[in-house]
Amino acid sequence: MKRILNNKYIILVPILILNIISLIYLYNTEYFYKHLLYLGLSYLSLFIISKINYRFILKYIKFFYIISIILLIIVLIFGREIKGSKAWLHIYNISIQPSEITKLVLTIYLAYLTIKKKNIFLLLIITLIPSILTFLEPDTGAILFYIIIFLSILRYYKINKKILYFSLSIISIFIIANIFIYLTNKDLLIDIYGTKLFYRLDRLIAFKNQNNIQNVNSLISIGSHNLIYIPENHNDFIFASIISKYKILSFIIIIGCYISIFLYYLKYSFNKKNIISIINFIILNMLLFQTFYNILMNLSLLPIIGIPLPFLSYGGTYLLTLYLLIGFSINLNIHSNNRKVQALVHKKEDVD
Repeated sequence: MKRILNNKYIILVPILILNIISLIYLYNTEYFYKHLLYLGLSYLSLFIISKINYRFILKYIKFFYIISIILLIIVLIFGREIKGSKAWLHIYNISIQPSEITKLVLTIYLAYLTIKKKNIFLLLIITLIPSILTFLEPDTGAILFYIIIFLSILRYYKINKKILYFSLSIISIFIIANIFIYLTNKDLLIDIYGTKLFYRLDRLIAFKNQNNIQNVNSLISIGSHNLIYIPENHNDFIFASIISKYKILSFIIIIGCYISIFLYYLKYSFNKKNIISIINFIILNMLLFQTFYNILMNLSLLPIIGIPLPFLSYGGTYLLTLYLLIGFSINLNIHSNNRKVQALVHKKEDVD
C-alpha cells in the first residue's frame, strides 16, 4: 500500500476521476468527442514529457520562452477576435492559445533561473514582457497566472525591504493614476489602452450589479439543484452545471479529488531549495488559485474573467499545457532521490 501511495503517477488517479466526470457530463453534447480527443493528446503528452530527459527541457527552455513571446506577438497581429479578446491563433480547424503555452514555459524558465540565483529584476522583466503582450489581447486570467508564478518564486529570494516598498509604491501610484484618469477623463484612458479596457470594466460592473446571466443562472442552478441554461456550461461554468445535475455526491467526489491533488503537490513543495520543490510549489499555487477562483466565480462571489476549472473544463491548449506541466513535475518527482537533480542549484551545475 505504501509503495502505491509513493508512486509518482498516483496523482493521475484523482485527475482521471475528474476527467471521467467531465466526459459523463459532456456526453451527447457537441463537445464530447473533441474533449475526448484533447484528453487523449494531453495524456500522451504527459507520459512523453514524464519520460524524456529533464535536462533537455532545461537546456532549451530559454529558446522555448523566445518562441512563446513570438507567438504572443503573432496572435496580436493575426489572431481572430472572439468575445472581445484576440487570444487565439487559428490554423485550419485547430485553435492555439499562446498565453497558455507561455504559462507552461514561464513556470519552468523562472524556476530554472531561480535555482541559478539570477537577479530578481531579470525575472521580473521576463515576467513583464508576456504580461504586457497578454494585456493587449486582453486575457486577464493568463496575466493573473503569470503574477502567481512570479510571486511563487519570491519564496526563494531574500527581498530587500526598501526595494519591496519602492516597488509597491510604484504599483500603487500607477493604479491610483489610472483610477483618477478614469474618473476625470475617460477619453484619455481609451486613447491609452483602447476600447477593450471597457470590456473588462463591463464584466466587473455586471458582477457588482449581479445582472450577468452566467452569475445569476449558475447560482440558481446550484441552489435549486435544477440545471437551467448557463452560457459556457462546458467551460468556465461546468462546476455549477455538474453540481446542479448530479447533486451532492458529485460535489463530494470533485472536492475530494482536488484535495488529493493539492496534498500531492504539497508533499513535494517543501523540500530543499531545488528545481523539484520550486516547480511543485508553483503548480500548487496555480491549481489552488484556479480551482478556488473558478468555484467562487460559479457561486457569484468573484467576477468572471475566463478561468476554467482544471481537469473538468472543456478545452484544447489549456488542457495540453496543463498536462505537460503535470508530466514535467512527475518527471522531476521520479528523480527526487537523484542527487544531481537535488543539487541543481549552483551556477556551476549547468544543464548539458
